[in-house]
Amino acid sequence: MSRWKLYDNWDADLAGLTIEQLRERRAFAAQRAQDAVARRMGRNPKAARDWRKKLSAVEDELLRRESEEG
Repeated sequence: MSRWKLYDNWDADLAGLTIEQLRERRAFAAQRAQDAVARRMGRNPKAARDWRKKLSAVEDELLRRESEEG
């Protein structure tokens, strides 16, 4: 298994994750997006965009699940 599987299948895996796993991914993506634009880490605008996109996908999935429950 590729060590990059998490990143390669990010969007496809979201539907099969639990709420807790989605929250963990949201926190992970938010931290990575923040690190990508941090001065001390070396700025990388492309990485920041990619992580914001991943973060948005997780948040969309969480909202979709909340609307199905409520």
